[in-house]
Amino acid sequence: MFPAAMTKFETIEIESRVVDNVRELARQRGASFSEAIDVAVRETLERDRAKTDDDAEIDLDEVAAIAARFQALPERAPMPSDADFYDADGLPR
Repeated sequence: MFPAAMTKFETIEIESRVVDNVRELARQRGASFSEAIDVAVRETLERDRAKTDDDAEIDLDEVAAIAARFQALPERAPMPSDADFYDADGLPR
């Protein structure tokens, strides 16, 4: 019933404006409905994946700016140690 390269898929309801857009795209590209949809979906996925990859890149200038702000902070006093609170026998000072 279906050619070897095709798979039966559950029925999808498509709005008429979407059908009109697919028809126009198929006409512009000289392609079938299926080819037009396939190419459009693949192109969109590639763009979305590229955006995700770009977002994952580290902005070294931003990291350097954060490090500079951190280094510019005033030094805090060191945290007191146990020896500051307890004597050699472990009793409070």
